[in-house]
Amino acid sequence: MGSESVDLTRSVVLKAGNAFLVSEPDGEMPLGESHALGLYRGEARFLSGHELRVAEARPRLLVVSAPTGAWSVHELTNPDLELPGGHRLALQTLQVRVDRRWLDEATLEERIHVHLYGREPVELDVALTLAADFQPMLTLRGIAPLKPAPVRVAAIARGLRFSAEGRDGVTRSTTVTADPAPDDVTAGRLRFTLALEPGEARDVMVTVQLDETSAGHGRTVHTAASPHGPTEVRTDDELFNRVLERSMLDLRMLRSSLDGQAYYAAGIPWFATLFGRDSLITAIQMAAWSPEMAEQTLRVLAAQLGRRVEPVHEEEPGKVIHELRVGELAALGVTPLTRYYGTVDATPLFLCLLAEHAQWSGSLDLFHELHDAVEAALGWIDGYGDHDGDGLLDYRASTPAGLRNQGWRDSEDGVLDEHGTPLEPPIALIEPQAYTARAKRDLARLFAHAGEADRARELAVGAETLERALDRFWLPDRHFYSLALDGEGRASAALASNQGHALWAAAVSPERARAVRNALMSEDLFSGWGIRTLGRREAGFNPVGYHLGTVWPHDSALCAAGLRHYGYDDDFVTIFEALLEAASHADDYRLPELFAGFSRTEFETPVPYPVACRPQAWAAGAIPYLLTAGLGLHAAALEHTLRIRRPSLPRWVNRVEVKDLRVGDARVDLLFERAGSRVTLTDAHVNGHCEVVLEVAS
Repeated sequence: MGSESVDLTRSVVLKAGNAFLVSEPDGEMPLGESHALGLYRGEARFLSGHELRVAEARPRLLVVSAPTGAWSVHELTNPDLELPGGHRLALQTLQVRVDRRWLDEATLEERIHVHLYGREPVELDVALTLAADFQPMLTLRGIAPLKPAPVRVAAIARGLRFSAEGRDGVTRSTTVTADPAPDDVTAGRLRFTLALEPGEARDVMVTVQLDETSAGHGRTVHTAASPHGPTEVRTDDELFNRVLERSMLDLRMLRSSLDGQAYYAAGIPWFATLFGRDSLITAIQMAAWSPEMAEQTLRVLAAQLGRRVEPVHEEEPGKVIHELRVGELAALGVTPLTRYYGTVDATPLFLCLLAEHAQWSGSLDLFHELHDAVEAALGWIDGYGDHDGDGLLDYRASTPAGLRNQGWRDSEDGVLDEHGTPLEPPIALIEPQAYTARAKRDLARLFAHAGEADRARELAVGAETLERALDRFWLPDRHFYSLALDGEGRASAALASNQGHALWAAAVSPERARAVRNALMSEDLFSGWGIRTLGRREAGFNPVGYHLGTVWPHDSALCAAGLRHYGYDDDFVTIFEALLEAASHADDYRLPELFAGFSRTEFETPVPYPVACRPQAWAAGAIPYLLTAGLGLHAAALEHTLRIRRPSLPRWVNRVEVKDLRVGDARVDLLFERAGSRVTLTDAHVNGHCEVVLEVAS
């Protein structure tokens, strides 16, 4: 679909605020090709091409480093070169280094460093050719075709400027200047002549400035600070430390903002914006390590809560938004996907996050602040969210341009039956029912704390009713839960991972949980690297189908946390170790959005999914969340308590130290150490009003 055909497996990503850059490892963004590489801000691509040439040749990559996502170093060298006058420059005589760093989200600085190691002086022609198209991301993906605005290229002092006036009346420009000034500027090409003596080095400093000017259009952007606060985690295992550090760095990179409030953008490059479900799940994953992100994400989404019935955008009162995009397409209303509410599970997840935040913050202030949003969301769940009145959340697109599937498996064929045939709407997935049961159960506790006993009892009864309703998904012949019910109430008999989310929500009985455990850990679903989205013997199985048998780290992590809740600690550790080992084989230890569902016995490393987002928010959140679950951290800060339940960690991790964990107003230091096959809490220091309670039994 459009430029999604590009292979992003080894792309390099830099991000600052709401702007980001995606390039090939050597820093190149090829001209004249269909791809999603480029320099973006506010959904528009401000640079679509970047080619560096030395004596008309493309330098060769040696190594690339982009540890924090804010800067990168691309170490290059020359191939054999024929220079003017018949001179020859041998292979690897030049060091060519490209350093990039964000100064702010509107300014990128690039240093081109050329060092001659040869014994004869040379005169080198160094050329930088650039292009800009200012196309929106949804247009590049082929989702929302838009006739491109003419791009003007003008030579200016020390460089050039690309600009285009969009159909929304906004003029977007990319200004590129260089020091020293180019010797020649032709169209989008800057040319420099560098005369180098043996051992001499020269630098060309290039500054790229992004700008949008309009009368009344656009949005104020606020760049936020570090997402994971002062809490520190260190283990005695270097692999674990590197994977965890990469996760935290990626989440810092994905931190974006809207109207002064922060949230996690879903993923780069395709989903570098607010997505209700993705941003909520990531905030839940990070609740122990970054409670302020939960608070700000809730405020962002409460401000975007549905207010009216508008079928084109699938907006309904109390419904949490699925996707919000800014820029030209949003202003023109070309596609409903720029402000789109087609999601069945984001609304209960919003309530789950609110309850989780209260337990870590120890405060009901946000609960009271968002009281109207809470009641509106509950109203949507019990009203608009149930199309056929059977007591289950379901979905059916109300616009031809909407999503056919509106759970987390939202591809066209992502929800199917045992014959491989996509289900017909309205469709009731299992996991939104479980999320809602958890949300109502957890909210009941908050209402009870707030002194609203009747409302608390009402919600608790609603949670129990939904838990009983999950029996409609039970498949006695296959001894597991159905993925979904179709429009006629028929249950799909395909084996899928979604039922593991019901364990995460603690919405099923221990007996049924054992059956789900057996299904999740069977060879059909567990690949050795994680849990497949669809069983390998199902008719619709495809190991490289987006939701048809691939492994999604966030999905596996939620299933693993659910297994932990029901006491299946060995299975939890198996999945935890599998994802860590998968990350150990990935570039920069970065878990991608998903990878192929081939068995670990077939290949020695996980098989990449070529167009997976890297970084992607809930994939980055998987390891921190598994650490929360593995350490057994259960905050009850409203009761000034932190419960530690059965610490259980990967077998090669023997020591974990946590410093300045925030539980309400208290700060807690914890030390976990392995004693034989068990992990124990060996030390705890509390600064503030909090009791640490160690629970051993399951």
